[in-house]
Amino acid sequence: MKRTALEQYIDLKKEIEEIEVRIKRLQKKLERINKEGNVRYAVKGGDGGLQTFHIEGFPVAEEDETKFLLYKNIRILNERKAKAAELVVEVEDYINGLTDSRMRRMITLRYIDGLPWWKVAERMGKGYTEDSCKKMERFLKENI
Repeated sequence: MKRTALEQYIDLKKEIEEIEVRIKRLQKKLERINKEGNVRYAVKGGDGGLQTFHIEGFPVAEEDETKFLLYKNIRILNERKAKAAELVVEVEDYINGLTDSRMRRMITLRYIDGLPWWKVAERMGKGYTEDSCKKMERFLKENI
């Protein structure tokens, strides 16, 4: 396993969260379109652009585009979740193979939970500093 897999996992989790936010936004937009129903526009034209025409109707194109984007994002989300599940198995297999409990904890806190180094040190307990936890990076470079 490569160290980048650990780092990729954190980014993949954030990417999944961003896609979920995008899906919620699109769902709200689609609900608004369907709730509001018909829209009315005033368009100038005819008689040298002096006449005003009122057009009313359901915004089919906007609804179709929103549905397309929504379904596309749902498909992408499912793909990313599948990729993340594969990556989790790979990362957890590596972590479980470590004999040093301290390293397992630090790697889990940093890469699985995505905590910053200062928070890892805080969770590790008394006697750990941000700098001492960062030394785990050296361990990873030597052992991956």
